[in-house]
Amino acid sequence: MKTTALALFLISFSLFPQSKESYKVINLLGATIYSAPAFDAPIVGRIDFGEILYFEEVLEKVSKKRISPHLELNGYWIEIRLDFSSGYIFSSDLSTKPTELIIEHNDLRTVNLFGKELEKKEYTEQTVIDGKSYPVKKRVTAYEFALIDETIFDGCFDWEYTLEGFTLSEAYHQLINLHSRKNNNQIEIPSIISREGNVWNFSDLDAIQELKLHDLGGGKFKITLYSCT
Repeated sequence: MKTTALALFLISFSLFPQSKESYKVINLLGATIYSAPAFDAPIVGRIDFGEILYFEEVLEKVSKKRISPHLELNGYWIEIRLDFSSGYIFSSDLSTKPTELIIEHNDLRTVNLFGKELEKKEYTEQTVIDGKSYPVKKRVTAYEFALIDETIFDGCFDWEYTLEGFTLSEAYHQLINLHSRKNNNQIEIPSIISREGNVWNFSDLDAIQELKLHDLGGGKFKITLYSCT
């Protein structure tokens, strides 16, 4: 029987049914299960992206997950009960925020952590380039935890996502969820190429250019990009 690469890592597991708090896997590539609370421990499974976890045991010591030479995500280890043993998942792959699972083009499943949509506005304003006035289309959408500002001019798009009450890991995974793609059944994600202060710069992916994650402090982040086809 043919299986995917991810399916080879899947194992059945049972989690504590009495747990009160639920987390959802927001890592597009899934959450890795380790045999011990360490990244060099043997991998014993993987929980799919979008799955919900219930658990009780959380190891309080803060650790770091290395994403690239330019980014490490703080988190802690969570113990889950497998069929005949325990496993450990790192918390930066998870979120307690209400999430919406979306099926994007090419069957790529993504989530957003924006919360409920509150208001949407569309209007046109004028911009001056080389002394001439041109119409620019604007679209602003407000959510519980995010504000999305889109500018459309001459077939090109500028996006600005302002995120409120996010952790760095949630903001990073939200960027990856928004701007990855599926190509020949493989998921391609933007990679971090540099860091300038509290701004991370990501590689271009198709028409997506100038993709950046800005840490504004106090749980506030901004994702910016430019796209022109």
